[in-house]
Amino acid sequence: MERQSTTEVFVYGSLLRGGQYHSLMSGAEFLQEDSLSGIDLYDLGPYPMAIPGQNRLYGEGYRIPLALLSRLDALEEHPRVYERQWLRLDSGTFAWIYLGRAEQVQGCLLIPSGRWLS
Repeated sequence: MERQSTTEVFVYGSLLRGGQYHSLMSGAEFLQEDSLSGIDLYDLGPYPMAIPGQNRLYGEGYRIPLALLSRLDALEEHPRVYERQWLRLDSGTFAWIYLGRAEQVQGCLLIPSGRWLS
């Protein structure tokens, strides 16, 4: 893939390999499993939500066509539900990640392992 027409994204929930919406990642190039420190993962029932916190979040990094970003924004209801942020992963690479807000996870179960599909 041409770098100018691609970007990186870090996924941790339904877009993971084996996840309900992974088929939306068609055209994406899997880069590596990765993690992000300072993030808490919560179980919202059918999907997870990550917010800034004290744990480590585990997921997968992908290089995606820029055109795919708008489809992911629609799925994640950015910026109304999830906010897409450009963050440095534990591997040192930067990627877009969809994060929620603390008020959205009140009363939800914290997933201390930081892994959605485990």
